[in-house]
Amino acid sequence: MTSVDLPEGGFIECGSMCEHPVIRMIYGAKWTAETADGVQEFDPGEEGLALYFGPETRAMKLKVHGSFRVVSINCTSAFATNFGLPEPRDTLDRILPLDPLTGHHIPHEKHRPQDDPHKWLNACEAQLHKVLHAAGPDDPHELLEDFEWLTLADPAINLADYAESHGVTRRTIERLIGRHWGVTPKFALRRARALDMAAALLGVADRKEEPELRLRYYDQSHLTREMHHFFDMTPGALQTGDCPLLRITVEIRQSRRLEALSKLDEGAPRPWRVPV
Repeated sequence: MTSVDLPEGGFIECGSMCEHPVIRMIYGAKWTAETADGVQEFDPGEEGLALYFGPETRAMKLKVHGSFRVVSINCTSAFATNFGLPEPRDTLDRILPLDPLTGHHIPHEKHRPQDDPHKWLNACEAQLHKVLHAAGPDDPHELLEDFEWLTLADPAINLADYAESHGVTRRTIERLIGRHWGVTPKFALRRARALDMAAALLGVADRKEEPELRLRYYDQSHLTREMHHFFDMTPGALQTGDCPLLRITVEIRQSRRLEALSKLDEGAPRPWRVPV
């Protein structure tokens, strides 16, 4: 959940970058997004609007024209298949105006913002659990789940070695990831490396890991090219710029990453938020 109050006439111009689909229940000011379908505008008002963001191959430029509230539900790579949505390759860098869990474009009343953030969070989680329990989604393919963990743990791995260690062909990996992620496994790993590095530059990664994250790039020019490709910014601009929306999306991923690597207990303070 994110709640932002801006002065009259204030706005935020930033971006979003997520590997997997995200359901966002937005309230308040108008949003403008530069998508694969062109520039789109969404005016949620107090009633709210449910939006399904497909996986992003590059940072999607967003502008929020005033104060807003948003509930973000980050999905896994098996989400689209389980809920009868278009294949990920058909929703890359796109926004669909609906909540795929309910089929409606207006968010369920349980997601409506509350003054007490804890009550708001509890209401959102209770509604999410209720819908997921009723839907009864299938467990993801074991290899699919393992590859998702790999993007968090070791995105610099050689794909041929990875396939061999799992007793499958590289082609099997490519077919599975292509269907559920909408991109090639090679691109998925490249994007994961970029997201980790961007998190470090934005100050929402474990500082102890930054030297290791930098070693994933041959040299500074390689790093610069990759940051420019995915975020349309240089490493220096990412490090010093004002990127509130992008920072939120990569911070969520880093929190999940540290939990997946058992470096962080669920709900524990994030290392970049702990005073040194």
